[in-house]
Amino acid sequence: MENKNEVFFYDENEIDILENHIGEFFGEFSNVFHEMISPDIHVDIAIIPPDEKRDFYTLVTMGMGAYIMNVPDGLKGYRLERAELMVTLPSDWEVQNTDEKWYWPVRWLKILARFPLEENTWLGWGHTIPNGEPFAENTGLSGILLLNPYSENEKAGSLSLPNGDIVNFYQMFPLYNEEMEFKRENNAEVLLDLFGDDFDHVVDINRENIKEWKPIKDFYLKKEEIKDILQWEGAAGCFATDRITVSGEKVGYMYREIPDFDGDSVWRFTAGDETDEYMENPDNSGIYHLNTIANYDTDIIPFLMSGINTAFMRDENGEFQEVENWEPEE
Repeated sequence: MENKNEVFFYDENEIDILENHIGEFFGEFSNVFHEMISPDIHVDIAIIPPDEKRDFYTLVTMGMGAYIMNVPDGLKGYRLERAELMVTLPSDWEVQNTDEKWYWPVRWLKILARFPLEENTWLGWGHTIPNGEPFAENTGLSGILLLNPYSENEKAGSLSLPNGDIVNFYQMFPLYNEEMEFKRENNAEVLLDLFGDDFDHVVDINRENIKEWKPIKDFYLKKEEIKDILQWEGAAGCFATDRITVSGEKVGYMYREIPDFDGDSVWRFTAGDETDEYMENPDNSGIYHLNTIANYDTDIIPFLMSGINTAFMRDENGEFQEVENWEPEE
């Protein structure tokens, strides 16, 4: 690990490239939170004010990417070793106010900028970092999810340095504790799909907790009982009813249709005895990782590679049989 006394800086040319990238894709800035004392990484923060194109503040770190993160060997080909962070705040946010109810986004930009060095690790898309308690007294938000920048321009997400290194940009999106738990049990794509058209990248300290409204379910299998038993590549989100995940019934009917959301494996699992009224109530089902449902019923595993528009039902002997000429309901 690097010397703890070393401070990591971009050189002047790299700073120019970074500032030009921020100005081009996130907005011009004249104000900067300058870090006066830098124990390891020098982290300044560019403050991009609202304008006619963007009705929000954008804060972007300038310095985190001077440090080479310890990316796992299997991911080093993706050039993820350097990163900068950003967050978007409402236009009425008091960005210069040091009261914690205003300052915590700045604090967390600095915390996360140093996190890879202090923990000898790395940060990237989909990573979540808990605070352990709400960020401030006026909000219940208590964790961070890292996403791609809000910009629709793909070039906004990274820049190239003269030495060929890539600096990747990730946006901080605050989560509630229940959302953090859901993401850990599933994945970031499944969580983001729950937001649907209501997703807004700008921090809203009073936004709805998308998991809070759902009833607390007493799952048949506890979190510590879910083992990593399924080797699966690609989208892994699936729907399953509470008859399986709460009542503990085996899968009686499983089918695969067209995807409904990003990260959708397109598998649907029911016990087979649910009524139409039961199925129409969204509180009676949930989105899970395929590995989770495989833990509830390992009998499904041999059929998971089946193609789209296939269905299987248990017969009187408890064996899955393919439903011939099955088509999804309109």
